[in-house]
Amino acid sequence: MDQIKNELSKLLIENKELMKEFKSATYKESFQLLLESNRPLFDAIERAYDETDEKEALINDLAEDFVSRAKSVYDTLPKKGAKSNYLMDANMLMGTYIIPCIVEYKGKSSEVLADTILNKWNLVFTQFNLQKGSFTDIDSSFRRKLCYITTAVCNCLNKEDDCYELTLLRNYRDTYLTSQPGGKELIEQYYSVAPQIVFGIDQMRDAKDIYRDIYREYLSPCISLIENQEYEICKQMYSGMVLELENTYLGYLS
Repeated sequence: MDQIKNELSKLLIENKELMKEFKSATYKESFQLLLESNRPLFDAIERAYDETDEKEALINDLAEDFVSRAKSVYDTLPKKGAKSNYLMDANMLMGTYIIPCIVEYKGKSSEVLADTILNKWNLVFTQFNLQKGSFTDIDSSFRRKLCYITTAVCNCLNKEDDCYELTLLRNYRDTYLTSQPGGKELIEQYYSVAPQIVFGIDQMRDAKDIYRDIYREYLSPCISLIENQEYEICKQMYSGMVLELENTYLGYLS
């Protein structure tokens, strides 16, 4: 059992670099490599789960050990900024790779182990609200050509998918921006980071407040600029928003 615990903790300790692969072009392959390389670990967990009559106790023990090891690393960090960066990186890795990987194994123990780890994680690290996601859901989000950030903001504000703001910004993207030199490249660059930004914000307990701030500070001014046909200034403001959010919520890239 000690070996299983050690290998399980390595999923978090040794895979931080995977976050650099959390992009539309590389996520699927990097996820599958992680799953296959850790299949012996998940096989061992499944065997232990099948062989014991104390299934709940086994899962609780594994989850408790996993979270306590993460907390031990967190506690050794001397500064608040270092703690915050560690936790944001760990939270992103958990939500995009580790928990989906456990679930994707599809064993009898998979869902209950993922749920128990998540529950214990959120009780210890209260700054975030880590949620369970599947590989299929995350991977498919890369392929949907949406205004990710704007859509997330409008959803938070209870606006429909065909609301004025989304319709206006999509029209701006598809008409003005795509026709500008470097416009298509800018759009593709946006698609490569926007889903990760939204994922990072969604894990924050104050996500609704963050989205309201984005609307007030960036989207509402951008909409006014488009209405006044100040398209280039809108482009600069929206690009600045993406860069600011990337620096704030994708710290693993630094």
